[in-house]
Order: sequence, then C-alpha cells, then structure tokens
Amino acid sequence: MQLTILGRYSPFPPPGGACPGYLVRSEGIPLLLDCGSGVVSRMQNFISMDQLRWVVLSHLHGDHSSDMAILRYAVDLDVRHGEDPTPVEVFSPDEPEEEFSRLSYKKAIAAHRVTEEDRLELGPFTVEFAETDHPLLCHAVRVRTSEHTLVYTGDTAYSCDLVDFARQADVLLAECSLPEEHAGYRGHMTASECGRMAEEAGVRRLLLTHFWPRADVEDLVQTARENCTGSSVHAAEEGRSYRLR
Repeated sequence: MQLTILGRYSPFPPPGGACPGYLVRSEGIPLLLDCGSGVVSRMQNFISMDQLRWVVLSHLHGDHSSDMAILRYAVDLDVRHGEDPTPVEVFSPDEPEEEFSRLSYKKAIAAHRVTEEDRLELGPFTVEFAETDHPLLCHAVRVRTSEHTLVYTGDTAYSCDLVDFARQADVLLAECSLPEEHAGYRGHMTASECGRMAEEAGVRRLLLTHFWPRADVEDLVQTARENCTGSSVHAAEEGRSYRLR
C-alpha cells in the first residue's frame, strides 16, 4: 500500500498548498480520502482521472470536501466521452443533508451514505469507519489490504475509542490542528495528543497533518515525538508518497 499526500492544510491552504486529500494505492488501484481545496489538481500528478473509482470523505466540512464540486465536472467529461460510463462512487456521512445531496451528479458521481457500522470491500481495500468527536458528523477511516493498515483520524478530539480503532496500524495519519494550550478542545487534537494516541495504539508510524497554515510544523513534530517513543513521527509532506511497511 502507498499513501500520497495531496494536501495537509486547514481551514484554508497557504500559497502553493492544498487542503486535506490523501491518495491511497494498492495493486495500482487508487482510493481518494477527502477532497479539499486544491486536491483535484494535485491528484492528476499521480493518476489519470479515469483511474479514480472511489472517494471516501471523512465529513462534509468544506476544507475536506470542497473540490468535490470540481471533481464532478472532470468525471462527467470522462463519462460523456468514454465508452464505459461508470460513475465514481463517493462514500460519506450524510450530514448536513443539503451538502450530501450535492455530491451525486448526473451519471458521473454516485454518493452513498455510510455509518460506523459499515464495512466496504473496494477492490484490494477493506474500509471501516469510527465516529469521531467533532462538531459535524465525522468518521475516522481504517483502510486495510491483505498486508497493511492505514488509519486516518479525520477531524477529532483525542479519544480512547480511536486509540482502539488505530491499534497496530502501520501508519496513523492524524490531524494536528491545535496549539498545546487548547488541549481538550472539542473537535481537534494537539501535537502531544497525536503522539499520545500513536503511543497508546502501538502504531509503527505517525504522520501529522491538517495544519493551520501559519503553524510551526517542526515544533509540532518535536512535541509529538516527545509523547511518542515507540513510533517514528513525521509531518506529512505534500507531494510525497509513503510506502507502508
């Protein structure tokens, strides 16, 4: 399994950056996790549009889903001019309802509601969900292949339930939004909380993401490392691919 970071910033991208979006590939088959501002452009550096079959959205805040409004045009062009009009399937929480209702588009995009009770079998991927502590309904996402496991926290406060959900993952891709003085604030995590989650879950590698555009990323990484001695800890780098091992 390979993870490519398309965007890592929230709630807006800095110059040259992008909001959350992560491309997962196995056996040459892609799965897109989240689709924030700038992700559609970045994704085409790694796959062609007609390769994309599945998108999983952690939630429907704009920084995680705004480029869906652009993706549908690109997919629609491929569907209308291609011989096989197969829609891209999008899996998402269904709140807010008006946002969810906009995801499906003609024959290009087919949106499906998912809950934490669902388990999806998408080509080489098994995808599972856990509801997070966030003001808007949001899911952490666990993506497994026969050999590797990636857990993406989505947006969340620290949670013992998510520690269990992430246990023994090869990579924990964790949102790291808050300064330390805001620890415990609902909906997001600090660097120390990310490190603690990785340590308690026994993951091999912690990748920090979802940075405030003006954050001191190196300082966040150092703080996470101080709270996580059993895992390698790094910032997710836009444009970089990580092979799970």
